[in-house]
Amino acid sequence: MAARKPSRLRNLTLAGISALTGFVALVVVLVALIVGLWLDSLIERRGLMTICLLILSVPISLYLMTRLALAVVTRIQHPTPSDYVSDSSQKEDESFG
Repeated sequence: MAARKPSRLRNLTLAGISALTGFVALVVVLVALIVGLWLDSLIERRGLMTICLLILSVPISLYLMTRLALAVVTRIQHPTPSDYVSDSSQKEDESFG
């Protein structure tokens, strides 16, 4: 099976997606906050479930962020030295043509 040539645009897109994994933490914490406030209103306690769920959301969000970032980063294709040589020779051919 022949290896595909790495695409700069694809790699930049994947890098951008991996940079947005911090958004996952925000979503997890907000869901924990909303569910905690709702559960506190049901059991008529002030803040117990909210604090517990917020503390529980920290390791969950760290785990999800790490897994997502690693999954995206492993898809990035690194160029080989021959890719650099072929790119520079192609630019030279275009400049003479």
